[in-house]
Amino acid sequence: MSERQYKQFDKRLKRIQRIHRKGGGFEAAGTLGQSYYTRQARRGQRAVLRPALAIVAAVVMFKALAAASMPEGDYAGRVAALSEAGVAGQAAAFVMAPDPISRTMAGWIAPLFAQQG
Repeated sequence: MSERQYKQFDKRLKRIQRIHRKGGGFEAAGTLGQSYYTRQARRGQRAVLRPALAIVAAVVMFKALAAASMPEGDYAGRVAALSEAGVAGQAAAFVMAPDPISRTMAGWIAPLFAQQG
């Protein structure tokens, strides 16, 4: 075996050993091999996205309800007053500032508030 072939063979063996250390390789059908457990760990990383999206949706819905329940100028005035209340108020004003999505949703919800009063 030539030196070049030996290096290629050794490189393949190291790659296979690295795959086996990570849990890859042959697994018989119907068994719970290492890939079952590593797949579970990878699934946990995606679990952060759903709650974050739910929080964003809840904040947008809250903003839409708040904007729909009061006149447009009154809502903008309250957000402006909130921004003058320190660092926490500025952060809250940034979050509560009207955006296109919450404005659109407020337009859909406003007739429901008008029917009640």
